Amino acid sequence: MFQKLKQKHQERRKRRYLLMNQPSAYDHAILSWIAPEALRHERGRVWKIIMGIIMAGLITWSIYTKIWTFTVALIAVIATYSLVSLDHPKDVEIKISNIGIKVGARKYPYSRIRAFWLIYELPHVETLNIRVRGELAGDITIQLDGQNPSEVREILMEKIPELEGQNEKFSDILFRLLKL
Repeated sequence: MFQKLKQKHQERRKRRYLLMNQPSAYDHAILSWIAPEALRHERGRVWKIIMGIIMAGLITWSIYTKIWTFTVALIAVIATYSLVSLDHPKDVEIKISNIGIKVGARKYPYSRIRAFWLIYELPHVETLNIRVRGELAGDITIQLDGQNPSEVREILMEKIPELEGQNEKFSDILFRLLKL
């Protein structure tokens, strides 16, 4: 019985893999490049010591003041962050085609993209941001990783509106400065 279930599961995974990797109109790219999914910040020994002291202090304070839910929340955050930080961001291929934008296996048709904007502040930030209907997060950040932003802007302006005057989100600035 377990053998049959395992075999069905493997067949389902294989079908899903083939379906996701079949060439489509998204693969006829006007412009494409390879970039990391997200930026990975290098954290040295000093950063780890300082963050350890801060977290230990917060846990000690929450125990001393008997705020048990905060203690549990801090421990959960530390455990989750530790597990997530072990995984390195993968390089994904970004393709801009006549029908939409493909980021790795994810496809965003122009009909679902409300707008785009570029943030280009060297050496820290080089991103293409798209606002997508129906996405839980709403805004998708795509690393340019050396791609010419003028070229990207020129192509996308023909397809979707540009939001001008957009800046990097405060949370993104904070995460970058704290190397989170």
